[in-house]
Amino acid sequence: MQQKSELPEGWEFVSFEDILEINPSKPPKDIVSPETPVTFVPMPAVDAISGEITDPEIRPFSEVRKGYTAFQNDDVIFAKITPCMENGKAAIARNLLNNLGFGSTEYIVFRSKGAILPEYLYHYIRQESYRKLAESNMTGSVGQKRVPKDFVQNSMIPLPPLPEQHRIVSAIEALFARLDAANEKLDRVPGILKKFRESVLAAAFEGRLTEEWRVECAGDIEWNWQNINEIGVVSGGLTKNQKRLNYSIKLPYLRVANVYANRLELDEMKEIGVLEDEINRYLLEEGDLLVVEGNGSIDQIGRVALWDGSIKPCLHQNHIIKVRFSQDVYNKYVLYWLLSPIGRENITLSSSSTSGLNTLSISKVGNLPIPLPPLPEQQEIVRRIDALFAFADSIETKVTAAREKTEKLRQSILAKAFSGELVETEAEIARREGRDYETAEVLLEKIKAEKKISKKK
Repeated sequence: MQQKSELPEGWEFVSFEDILEINPSKPPKDIVSPETPVTFVPMPAVDAISGEITDPEIRPFSEVRKGYTAFQNDDVIFAKITPCMENGKAAIARNLLNNLGFGSTEYIVFRSKGAILPEYLYHYIRQESYRKLAESNMTGSVGQKRVPKDFVQNSMIPLPPLPEQHRIVSAIEALFARLDAANEKLDRVPGILKKFRESVLAAAFEGRLTEEWRVECAGDIEWNWQNINEIGVVSGGLTKNQKRLNYSIKLPYLRVANVYANRLELDEMKEIGVLEDEINRYLLEEGDLLVVEGNGSIDQIGRVALWDGSIKPCLHQNHIIKVRFSQDVYNKYVLYWLLSPIGRENITLSSSSTSGLNTLSISKVGNLPIPLPPLPEQQEIVRRIDALFAFADSIETKVTAAREKTEKLRQSILAKAFSGELVETEAEIARREGRDYETAEVLLEKIKAEKKISKKK
């Protein structure tokens, strides 16, 4: 924690309760008529990333005054409950209807007494360091932990003179705008890469990706259309039932939750009871094609991946259809075909919908058509797709690193701002210009004096 001696000249180290009204009183019942529209801010309306109120509701004053937290324009609202607080849910209340806002009881409300700008406070509490400190002081049970009021009352904040606060806020927002612009460009990259991968797959299965290779290495060879059941054995999996709980043999098995598009998620594996004579029939071998039989979403039907053999033995349930290919077929070639735009279209057209669930069957998977070149060209197509996809993956890795860097820069900017290193201090400017300035200490004393006078009146 910073000490007063470490602060820039003219700054003060103060507690929140010295400069803020924390959870100020609700407005009087008669401040407006009962039917007056006011702004209501449920917790989901505060965007944890942007720190803005993005989707407020309009409700009558009488409906929200009693059971909700009240605030007004320029108040700062801060989510006190986990995980909202850790995620950064905080915002400055702005553009409230009739200057009246209400929201979740899980908000703490901060109202400036005049010595601190709402924007300065907002950026301070959005720091990762402050949120981690708040997290370490949470009380309550798991899933219902909250930041206690006494923690925020006793929270300390370095306070510069008001003109310096204005400059700090302006500098933060200008730098953040540049980071936001960089992030907007990064946000476009996944969509671009998705289209790139789709175009690679389209070119591969239209024969364009290996057009020159065919001429140089194999001559102009015809491709043949074949159904999957002509080039491999298609089979279903184990059906779950109560009887299996009593079987003595228990083995790990794949569920729909383990199989995604060209990806396996095996962190959470379950076991199923099997009879000894069932094992060989439902056993997975490395290279088996896995097809998800059903899903509520049409774009998720027929998710496909190859079994990697990382768990031995491993079986599969009946909602995963298995395809085991002959030696004349490169299984990864079939995988990429089913991931391609035309392959996906064929899967969608083959599926049927019942009660909102889109399903495939063993026969429908077996009847899926595939354009099949000779094995050497299948392998060359896969090699080229792999290389181009690896290039796309490397870009995604760089984008992830860039995102992490922008967030670190954001936190670094905030750290500099609240240590007096981001802008020239008011003390330095005053000396250069040969004038006096109002320190934070003087400002605080002035506000205290004004409060005493107003109370006497």
